[in-house]
Amino acid sequence: MNCDVLVIGASSAGLMAAISAAKGGASVILLDKDLQKLNHSANTLFEGMAVSSGVKVEDCYLQKELEGMRILSPSGQSVTIPARGYFIDREKFDDFYLDLAEKAGVALLSGQGRGLTLESGRRTVAFAGEKIHARVVIDASGVQSGFAREAGLEPMRHPDDIAWAMEADIEHPMLGEEMFFQYWIGSMAPGWKATFSPAGGNRATIGVFVRGHGQNLEPFFRRFLKRFMVYKSSQYKHIEDLLILSMRRGGDPICVLPDEMAADSFLVTGGAAGQSGLAYSMRAGAICGTVAAEAVARGDVSRESLSEYETLWRREFYWQYRIGRSSLQTLASMKDEEIERLVHGLSGKMLVSQGSLLKKAAYAGANVALIRPRTLLDLAINLARG
Repeated sequence: MNCDVLVIGASSAGLMAAISAAKGGASVILLDKDLQKLNHSANTLFEGMAVSSGVKVEDCYLQKELEGMRILSPSGQSVTIPARGYFIDREKFDDFYLDLAEKAGVALLSGQGRGLTLESGRRTVAFAGEKIHARVVIDASGVQSGFAREAGLEPMRHPDDIAWAMEADIEHPMLGEEMFFQYWIGSMAPGWKATFSPAGGNRATIGVFVRGHGQNLEPFFRRFLKRFMVYKSSQYKHIEDLLILSMRRGGDPICVLPDEMAADSFLVTGGAAGQSGLAYSMRAGAICGTVAAEAVARGDVSRESLSEYETLWRREFYWQYRIGRSSLQTLASMKDEEIERLVHGLSGKMLVSQGSLLKKAAYAGANVALIRPRTLLDLAINLARG
């Protein structure tokens, strides 16, 4: 099989890379180990993040609109930050973009790609006893991908800082009708967060995202689940009887910082490149696919040609990721007592993203939080310390 661009992995970044490359005139194959069961975990978007990334939230996969988020200390003190958000049906989301890819002319294949070789300006990947030959291969297969290293790249500056995640779909009467996401910080989820995301009706998700403690998150998840039920017990009868419907595990490269993303006839995007955030990884994939198609059209798929992707991505996102890492490193160094004092000082206040607060946050280097709510702790920390 031959194509101009082979995209490995139907992640959000991979889907956008395939669609953008096809729209740019390239012949494209999208290869994923199982297109019938993608099982992706990311299910939240915030309006600011979506708008800045050029992502339109479609009604066909929108499950619930929310009013914002609350940052909670270990004891349950909270700070409210209004920021319009969306809980999405990830299966419908993936189906929507797979349909867009097919309509753009992308050939969809299910199977495990293996090996990566370079010869005469083409990359070759083995697949189901066959070989796919492509002018450019785009690796979008997630944080545990090995293709980038086979291409001689180190796409993450701090790979040991991946936040490993364990998330559950849960059910309890009316639990999903709340209007705010909740982000818990502290020792129950060291280095990042524990989450509660209302999905509408009786459904919600809860999870832990932990850095620096390996991939066995069962103890952290169980402790947070117990804390969560105690916190919600005054609000819901028999919350201890909530049902766990399914579990997912994965990695969030929130703190790793992307590094090398281009080699001869090869690009890497999304989680495989350390580009966290659903909307941000979609934008990265779109840039990646466009650059790949343009390079093929020019007849130059060298590293020098493809490095335009790195230039364009860094121009849009580098400092946001850099500031985000700095803020999360600060969080990781804080003890629960310090977090309690921080949140207590802001407790009862509703932080806003305009006027003098925006100016102060920008001055403190926390304006990224207003665009990327997953790091809204930036805003709270810098307002408290500024």
